[in-house]
Amino acid sequence: MTDQYPQQQPAQPYTQAPPAYPAPQQWPNPPADTHGHPGQETPPPPVTSSHTPLIVAGAAVIAVLIIGVGGWAAYDRFIKEDSGIAACRAMAEDKNIDGSAKTSDDDDKMTEAEYREARKIFEDSRYDKIREHGTALMDIAWQVEQMPDGENGGALALLGPMGTHVSGLQTACADEGYIVKMG
Repeated sequence: MTDQYPQQQPAQPYTQAPPAYPAPQQWPNPPADTHGHPGQETPPPPVTSSHTPLIVAGAAVIAVLIIGVGGWAAYDRFIKEDSGIAACRAMAEDKNIDGSAKTSDDDDKMTEAEYREARKIFEDSRYDKIREHGTALMDIAWQVEQMPDGENGGALALLGPMGTHVSGLQTACADEGYIVKMG
């Protein structure tokens, strides 16, 4: 007898075809997703930290500082009148060294505050000779002011240095165009 039906081959065990793409990496204990459920790891968000705004802000601050310092230096050096030159101009115009008009009480004794203020006018000058002779002259004037009324001998000892610094200040002022008469 012939079998009408062809004999079937024994069935092969079921095998799965390989995937078309590689499987994601599995962890032994996969991390939880954002809802706390175990699952596959989600990639961290991309890092977008850029230091460009910080660098621009830093450069702007440095530029403002440089411009500010440069502007102040230009003002102090070239625009603002030098305090020593202002004192020379005031003395040439027969005024006090601070530019105020002379009064009858100018012959009174100088206070320590007045001495410090007058000395600072010369001390802040950019001109070496005006600074040197002006401060020395203020120091000598202060020493003479501090002598007791009956001690003229001590003042005589200061006449030589006083003459040197009066002459030096007159010359320094004349070098800048101001003729100062002291005496």
